[in-house]
Amino acid sequence: MNGLIEPRAVRRLGIAFIAFAIYFNIPYSWLASNFNYPVILRSPPGTILTAFAAGGTPLILAWGAFAAAALLFAPIAIGMAAVTRGSGHASSAVAGLGIAAGVTQAIGLSRWVYAVPGLASRWTESAADPTLRASLETVFITLHQFAGVGIGEAIGQSLTGFWLIGVAMGQRKHPRFGITIAGIGFVAGAVLLIGLLDGLATVLNFDPGVFGAAALIGFLLLTVWLIWTGVLCILRPALNP
Repeated sequence: MNGLIEPRAVRRLGIAFIAFAIYFNIPYSWLASNFNYPVILRSPPGTILTAFAAGGTPLILAWGAFAAAALLFAPIAIGMAAVTRGSGHASSAVAGLGIAAGVTQAIGLSRWVYAVPGLASRWTESAADPTLRASLETVFITLHQFAGVGIGEAIGQSLTGFWLIGVAMGQRKHPRFGITIAGIGFVAGAVLLIGLLDGLATVLNFDPGVFGAAALIGFLLLTVWLIWTGVLCILRPALNP
């Protein structure tokens, strides 16, 4: 492909990048305020299930909106490939990483919409049955570790980090973007990859220390990078390699 894209399409994609960055932070912020997310993820299962049951329908809807944001990451990755495509840059392959990242993170997040509500309801109803509660905790921990830490974090977050680094490589020499915004992308991707230590600590039993906050910092940098990329698309729509 020749890398050319119409200025009007570039502007629209720039607006989409900014809108997406704002959108996925809305359910994230709500969950942080009302469910102590992401800190609560490392709490005992009983604490999580009790808090989830107390959250009711609004909490389930917030998780649904968050999972939808993850799915929307796929078309965002395709759009990003269009505006960063240039000679010698494997933008289609990089877009594939972004699509896979969105799908895997959506799978991990969907457990809060379709599986955890039932477990939380049974947990609330089984206060007088410690044996049943122990079974529910086992089911929750297995689901939480596999779908959440394994698929959503380990796979989804790592794919997001590699996608960011790949896109940044395309931005680095692209006349629309340049080294500064590419540098933010590189750092954001690297920090997300470092953030995988927090999930690894749940199975190898070590203290990740300051690296426990790396994922949060990485996604904040991703937000800044997306908005800045969108602004540059709006301001420089005609600059093609």
